[in-house]
Amino acid sequence: MRQLRSDPTAYFCHMFRASGVLVLCLFTAMLFAPFVVLLEFHLHRAQIEKELCVQRDVVEAMRTCHGECQLSKRFRALESESTQELPVERIQVRLEPQVPVGAVQPVLLLPATERNFPHMPAAIRTGFFRSDDHVPRG
Repeated sequence: MRQLRSDPTAYFCHMFRASGVLVLCLFTAMLFAPFVVLLEFHLHRAQIEKELCVQRDVVEAMRTCHGECQLSKRFRALESESTQELPVERIQVRLEPQVPVGAVQPVLLLPATERNFPHMPAAIRTGFFRSDDHVPRG
């Protein structure tokens, strides 16, 4: 079992790594959603042709759909679900100001007075301070 370091940044480092992995997994799942629908269609194609297809009552030799109508319905449902998650209609770019522009009446005016601070003598040092120089001198 790996031991965590004693500093508090180690905890946040693991949290950021875990959240990054989670976001990556969610993005990958959304990316492969159409492939999952297609795979499910091909696995259950015979059942879809018998029970759900719009041409299920037509003679086998005259069928042209073979269940692809249900596949297109599922793709349309997946597409409408993805557009419902991001409401583009509600997002507006507002370039004009939100408040009316005009003569603005000042609410509070305070008189400007000069502020007098006490005089404190500053200690001015000249020269250089000794710094620790770790370079060996020989």
